[in-house]
Amino acid sequence: MMSQSPLRDAITRGLEPGSNLAASIHELGDYPLRTADDAQALCEALDRLPPEPDPDDQTTRSPLHAVLGILQGIETREAYEVIAERGIPRLVAIVTALLRSPEASTPSRREVIAFALKVLGLYRVPEAIDPIAEAARRPGVDEAFLWEVIFRTFDAQHPLRLTLCDRLREPLPSGFAGITYLDFANTLAREGFIDDHPFDSPEGIDRLVGLLRNSDPESFSQAQSAAAALPFLDPSARQPLMALAMDHPSTGVQMEGAWAAAKLGSEAGIRFLGRLCMDVNHSLQARLYLQELDRHEAVPPRAHEPNFEAMAKMVDWLGHPMEFGRPPDEISLFDTRELLWPPANDMKRLWLFHYRYHPTAPDQPATEGVGLVGSITFSLFGETSPSMTPENIYALHCCWELAVEDDPRAPSARSIAAGRALLGFPADE
Repeated sequence: MMSQSPLRDAITRGLEPGSNLAASIHELGDYPLRTADDAQALCEALDRLPPEPDPDDQTTRSPLHAVLGILQGIETREAYEVIAERGIPRLVAIVTALLRSPEASTPSRREVIAFALKVLGLYRVPEAIDPIAEAARRPGVDEAFLWEVIFRTFDAQHPLRLTLCDRLREPLPSGFAGITYLDFANTLAREGFIDDHPFDSPEGIDRLVGLLRNSDPESFSQAQSAAAALPFLDPSARQPLMALAMDHPSTGVQMEGAWAAAKLGSEAGIRFLGRLCMDVNHSLQARLYLQELDRHEAVPPRAHEPNFEAMAKMVDWLGHPMEFGRPPDEISLFDTRELLWPPANDMKRLWLFHYRYHPTAPDQPATEGVGLVGSITFSLFGETSPSMTPENIYALHCCWELAVEDDPRAPSARSIAAGRALLGFPADE
């Protein structure tokens, strides 16, 4: 008798009375879905899927989430055909039932539903459209964190990209789903895939006005999405919205409004973006807009100066949502030099910048650090500080970057001494 695959064995064990399907599947780790037999086993798991845990139960894993984790790792056509024919209809039925249940809007349940919608989108099947559209209009479910990822699966090669766009036009989705749908529609319009923007309607204009008038700093990114739609609206509706964008307290929203104006032929918009190229907090984005508009000559010469460009890159990295989420309150050049940089096996011009964030409360200290630009832009939080010598900071970054790239020269333990030796610096005294 042939032995079962690890996946089929895990599913067989997990479906036994008293067993835990989610735990059995999670024991496999990252398991690629390659064979038709494994695909059949997953379909059987969907047919006999145990009930989802109570939304208030924070200790029991979701069996559907475990199955979805394998489904999103499909790698072969033969496995895809099995899932598309047998698994997708069952998955749609499961998701629809969950979506219409009283617990659908609870945080844990809505994220499982959103994960299933993402997987349905990845399989590029028409059956995905109806549950996605229903979920986008379901209060509570429309706030799922994964909506941005769901829309991102409908990329330029997705055959149902325009179908999804049209399906969501009326009524427009609400909540976070509505914001990510706005971003999705902006991308389609900007890339020339649609001529009629879904928000170019009475309902859509009202929604955009509300976003641009919201003075909550936590919502400024949503106002920026609203401003990005401006070039694709009817002129009679566009002008008042343009005024709201250009008068917005967020420079990011103003910049989006200037881009919209420039796209429509306004030289004032071009000049505004040119001025922002000299603002280190917004320089990179302003330059990207001018490049997109094919107005490279509008970038001031000083914005091309290497030290300024490097500082703009450091500020942009620090402001990323995964880092500090905003530009530093202070930044200054700490050191710059050319080095034979082992991770690149070449000479590199590198920069170190000292940054500082002011305290947000009277009893809190300032946050300070040093970041590197010129190779991988990064700051080794907690390891480097302005009190260290530049050589020692370069040394630690060298070790870190070699480790990131799985370079065999990376020392087993990151240290200043090891980094100095790699860079040819004399031993630190």
